[in-house]
Amino acid sequence: MNLITADTVAKTIGYASSDAFLANRGRLEKELSFPPPLPTCQRPLKWRAEAVTAWFNSQGGMIEQGFDDPANDTWLMRKARTA
Repeated sequence: MNLITADTVAKTIGYASSDAFLANRGRLEKELSFPPPLPTCQRPLKWRAEAVTAWFNSQGGMIEQGFDDPANDTWLMRKARTA
């Protein structure tokens, strides 16, 4: 089992930083069935890489990342808002 931290999860699913991912983690879990971290009392939180990749692929390889977050306001995001 390959375990990854929030930093790697953020990069895998397209967030600018682990802080941005962690700020949205609850919404992703609740609204989009994002896989929760493994149950452990140790930090940092860890996820199964296979579960994160499978979830990302099931979303079509892209997710809505809060268009109001300036860190995520890329050319592609601005283009998506006008489509």
